[in-house]
Amino acid sequence: MNPGLAYTLLTEGVVCRRRRNREHGFTLAELMVVVAIIGVLAALAVYGVRRYVTAAATAEPMEIINSVRAAEESYKDETFGYLQVSTMSSYFPFGTTVPKNQKMSWDGGNASELAFWNQLGVHPTAVVQFGYACSAGKGSGVPQQTDLKINTDLKYPTTATDWYVVRAASDRDSDGILATFVGSNFTDAIYGENESE
Repeated sequence: MNPGLAYTLLTEGVVCRRRRNREHGFTLAELMVVVAIIGVLAALAVYGVRRYVTAAATAEPMEIINSVRAAEESYKDETFGYLQVSTMSSYFPFGTTVPKNQKMSWDGGNASELAFWNQLGVHPTAVVQFGYACSAGKGSGVPQQTDLKINTDLKYPTTATDWYVVRAASDRDSDGILATFVGSNFTDAIYGENESE
């Protein structure tokens, strides 16, 4: 067979045809579908990040309140009563003012109140952005809605044989609205108000 003939037949397209490259573009409809998909993915990402940030912001008070609850129960097992750490007007370690978009070391609080927290055994190692109060007693004096500075009545009894109530509060974005969390021996739940504040 003549190699020149085979080459000629192949190049002329008699045996096989060459595919010609055509330039393709995208139609307007295809571009609109891609933009819509990107928009949906972006909206889902923003929602996911917002949920993550909110969950991260509530982790500190939930963890410390649960630590206080465990410590109070342990203290009661040893002494037959809960420990009065502070009044509900306290925002330890920030003093008597609500923390506003700030963080502070636990050891930076009032020394006399810190002694009660240490006696209870609650000592976070990281800086905190919430202020804490823990009131306890026997009989009357159970903090109510106005004492806790919350909008919901938690229906705590006004008197109880032994009781404690712990509150965490912070104005994380300095807009005057407090994120507040409350726990007590009356229920296992932790009440949260303006959690995403």
